[in-house]
Amino acid sequence: MNIKRIGKRAVAYIILKVSGTLGGGFVMGVEVWQAAAMAAFIGAMELAEELSRAYVVDGEISEADENEIFGGLAANDEDPELGEK
Repeated sequence: MNIKRIGKRAVAYIILKVSGTLGGGFVMGVEVWQAAAMAAFIGAMELAEELSRAYVVDGEISEADENEIFGGLAANDEDPELGEK
């Protein structure tokens, strides 16, 4: 497990999560900083859940586990403005 590599990928995922939520929060009347904070928290918790799940299986997080986790999270993250994955 490479903490630096996971950290960089985690930041990238959280940015994806926040960017997709800001517009929706604005339309619903939520302040931008609140929408961004909520999206960042949700993204971090989704990532922590997936990493924990991989660790529980065999007691380690391999590079293959990382690729599967981050690839799956990015593939499931949909841009609401584009309507595509």
